[in-house]
Amino acid sequence: MDKNRIEHIPTVGMAEVCDYTPSPAEEQLIQDFEAQADSDIAEMKQTANVNFRWSEFEIKRAKKIAQKLGMPYQTYIKSTLKQAMDRDEKKFM
Repeated sequence: MDKNRIEHIPTVGMAEVCDYTPSPAEEQLIQDFEAQADSDIAEMKQTANVNFRWSEFEIKRAKKIAQKLGMPYQTYIKSTLKQAMDRDEKKFM
């Protein structure tokens, strides 16, 4: 950002921010947002184990690529699968 082009940035004192009291409707929205965020976080933390059979060739291939990327091969497989799913989801949804 060009410092010469900055016009006026108003300052907000702590008292001005702290003195704000949300309306009952705003307070309800805040509580709803917090509840939804808590729900989303809890849902994202849930995991399940997945097992599938893969050829030794594919496992070795994944390990080589993951090593070059500096990550564990299971993390590499998981991130690659997630990227492919995200791409397909956009394509078909």
